[in-house]
Amino acid sequence: MSNIDQNEVRETIQAISRKVFADPQLTISEAMGATDIPGWTSLSFTQLLTEIESTYGFKFKITEIIKMQNIGGIIEATINHLNTQTGQTPKEA
Repeated sequence: MSNIDQNEVRETIQAISRKVFADPQLTISEAMGATDIPGWTSLSFTQLLTEIESTYGFKFKITEIIKMQNIGGIIEATINHLNTQTGQTPKEA
């Protein structure tokens, strides 16, 4: 993925979220967090991150996970990893 498309990453994370939270109609936004998504628990959050890691082939660092306050933070961290994989300079998290 040489040109990281934020919308494509968002759509992929939305599809993963629908699977993890067992809600085929779930529509995510960057501001959504634990209180906005029914079924969001520490376990489902871990499952969400694991699915993203598996899909894209990287591992989040614990420091990145601690900073993730919402879906936007997850998208940003994912894009930073993808930029690193393609040799682009990642944005600061």
